[in-house]
Amino acid sequence: MKILHTSDWHLGKKLESVKRIEEQKKFIDTLENIVENENPQIILVAGDIFDNPNPSSEAEGLFFDAMKKISNFGKRAIIIIPGNHDGAERLAASKNLAREFGIIIYEKPFEIKEVGKYGEFQVVKSFEGGILLNIDNEEIYIYSLPYTNESVIDEEYLNIETFKYKKNPDEISLENVEYSKKVGAILKNGVDFVENLNIPKIIMSHLFIAGSSGDGDEKPIELGGSKAVNLGDLPEVDYIALGHIHKPMKYITKRACYSGSPIEYRVTENKYSKKVFMVDVKGELQTDIQEIQLENYKPIKIYEVFNIEEGINLSQELIEKNQWIYLKIHTDRYLSSKDIREINKNKNVVEIIPILKGKENENSENLSIDYSELNIKDAFVEFYKSEDGIEPSNEVVDLFLKLLEEDK
Repeated sequence: MKILHTSDWHLGKKLESVKRIEEQKKFIDTLENIVENENPQIILVAGDIFDNPNPSSEAEGLFFDAMKKISNFGKRAIIIIPGNHDGAERLAASKNLAREFGIIIYEKPFEIKEVGKYGEFQVVKSFEGGILLNIDNEEIYIYSLPYTNESVIDEEYLNIETFKYKKNPDEISLENVEYSKKVGAILKNGVDFVENLNIPKIIMSHLFIAGSSGDGDEKPIELGGSKAVNLGDLPEVDYIALGHIHKPMKYITKRACYSGSPIEYRVTENKYSKKVFMVDVKGELQTDIQEIQLENYKPIKIYEVFNIEEGINLSQELIEKNQWIYLKIHTDRYLSSKDIREINKNKNVVEIIPILKGKENENSENLSIDYSELNIKDAFVEFYKSEDGIEPSNEVVDLFLKLLEEDK
């Protein structure tokens, strides 16, 4: 069975204050062409459809238009889960109407979907977070775990230990079980609903795998990685469709992939290509994964000049270039409002970054640090060094981590 995997659309997201809706429309058109050419039977959208819980009407309109186009009026199954940027209730508000188009939208973890007809396929059986689908007389099982908080994970893990393994809840110490083990147990339990059926089994989730790169706005705030999921704790299934990380990534041993975001949303994302994944699931862990590269509709570029006049001239030279521009200007004086107006005649300049002489090292160090690549402890240390010029003491770091834990 052919499955298209995509995620992290972030419809409505801006670059600084600049709208990206035209690029997002181009992606939807591209996606429609891919779907028509490849003809998948299922499309998985692994969260962060919108960039915030209350998307604009423009972003919502684009989402509805995309669903109508790629569902082929219910001939293809589309399964959607919310990510950490989505408002789950807002996203799922249209789920009854979406059903006619073969679209299943989860609002929360462990949700039981109604059995019956969705578009032109059937939900044969439904479990907590799982659905058994019949598409073109083929059966496939999909278990979905949307983005959720640790208290929900703890509660479900306790339920599994209590009811499945008949343990006394008073004897279960959640503090002694790693977060990764809890998530792994929940995913395995979700798949075990159909463990006796010899059919393809899929997991879709919006989470952070240990060792993955937090590109884009997905800044992993796990203390020492404690809120990350270890690859080894993932169950053995035919494919795991992941959302949350903006960089396309494949974990071959587990047949697990991040499809990544379809558009460059930060300057740090210009290091790699954008993709969607086409997956051919044959059962018995025989899965072919094909990467389909997307066009970069408008690249993000950084330019560096060494005086204001050079910056003005460069911005004018680049005025016809189809790219978003960050302009770093080394200067011995502050930019005047006239200088800024001249540079901003190029509407593609999204940010002017002045670097005063004598503070080059300080500024360049701040700009070169990609905090999204660090856990919260390392990010704090780097930020402290950039502000005070020295490393924080162990006592300061310990106090910061303690305050963070208290705030949680």
